[in-house]
Amino acid sequence: MKIDGTSMSPLGSVQASSRLKQAEKKTAISGADKIAVSDKAQVYQALLQKAKEISSVREEKVNALTEQIQRGEFKVDAQRIADKLFTVCQND
Repeated sequence: MKIDGTSMSPLGSVQASSRLKQAEKKTAISGADKIAVSDKAQVYQALLQKAKEISSVREEKVNALTEQIQRGEFKVDAQRIADKLFTVCQND
């Protein structure tokens, strides 16, 4: 038996057109896409936006410390740093 392209039925193209019609039908039924955002999500987004607007650098404190360093008045309190580190390590 010899098989060539002319003797085969176009079954694939029939199936493809059937799938296309089904997809078109589903699209027509569903209509426009909709999205709903919960109240909690809206509040979260508003708070997140406000947090982004707040500067993470306390410029007044940075400027004061810079001046102290330049005048040679800045002192490191090693005991205070050790206490803070100890407290942080205990909480973990």
